[in-house]
Amino acid sequence: MLKQVGRYVGIVALWGIIIAVIVWANSLAARHNTTTTIESTKITITGGGDNPLIDTRSIEEWLALHNLTPEGRSLAQTDMATIESTLRGHSAVEEANVYTSYDGCINIDIRQREPIARLRVTGYDMYMTKEGYLLPATDGYSVHVPVITGDYRPLFDPSYMGYASDMISDTIAMLERECVTLEESKIPHYEALRDNKARLREVTSLSVKRGIFTSEAEYKVMSDALKQQKSEAHANHSVVERGINLKIEAIDDAIGKVRHQQKQIRGIETEFNNLIELLQIIVSDEFWSAEVVQIIATGGNGKPLQLALIPRSGRFTIDLGTTERLAEKLDDIVLFYHKGLDNIGWDRYKTISLRYDGQVVCK
Repeated sequence: MLKQVGRYVGIVALWGIIIAVIVWANSLAARHNTTTTIESTKITITGGGDNPLIDTRSIEEWLALHNLTPEGRSLAQTDMATIESTLRGHSAVEEANVYTSYDGCINIDIRQREPIARLRVTGYDMYMTKEGYLLPATDGYSVHVPVITGDYRPLFDPSYMGYASDMISDTIAMLERECVTLEESKIPHYEALRDNKARLREVTSLSVKRGIFTSEAEYKVMSDALKQQKSEAHANHSVVERGINLKIEAIDDAIGKVRHQQKQIRGIETEFNNLIELLQIIVSDEFWSAEVVQIIATGGNGKPLQLALIPRSGRFTIDLGTTERLAEKLDDIVLFYHKGLDNIGWDRYKTISLRYDGQVVCK
């Protein structure tokens, strides 16, 4: 019994010591955070490839703009989470991680976005990353990437910043909610159809009962009157039913238009993804990344997207046509470069078209 009591006392004492140590450590940490002043900030930036959008100075200016410069503050006054979220709010920052060392140095690790093209069509000036992220080109940075020009009309607004796929998903979801609302709007009409049928059944179920003292003439009058009532009920039922069905058909037409919009948006999404795929091929290939200086894009936003390349070599335009089979078309043009232009001459043609499957047409 004494041994068991002693064991319990020992356990309680051990936990008391542990709790005391934790409280003491927390007290030391709190005192350290309060008395330690941040004297330096170490910013490490990765990503961006050959086209960095930001540097240490621009990040320091971004923090100063939001009154979050760490130097001179105590560790207790520095909100790491706020600094991280503010850095992620920079259009060129893909990820940010902020942490401190014991001596009061703030470490900021940033992974920046890597643009692969600049969209400069009418009303638009933004960079596009290989993930389809769109960011404005008005934040003081400029990088050397292929420029997309032409009358291409993207689905997103000129002020949009974010993933194109997110914007498309949100648009599809909004249209889906619109379809649901339209479907729900048919419910009162279905109820009206049901009530209309009920009224007809009520009238058609009526019958004339001939009493003992009812004459033949009186019975005929009542029978004729009921027939007339039923005939009018059938006619009225048809008119009402036709009117209700026209309203339901109008709603179905509206739903059909929304579904058509969704289909169009999916097509626009496919074309945009194909454009991103073309850009990925260009930037990942040593030859094409050096050769392509401009991409002419026409159509979009409901019209078929057409693409053409302005190469660094020669004085011609490479007409790719639609966004289908882009990789194959680029392979065809490389083959033509080596087997055709090297022998014929680089200034002979103004246009090299790959619109037609397996053919290279020169004009």
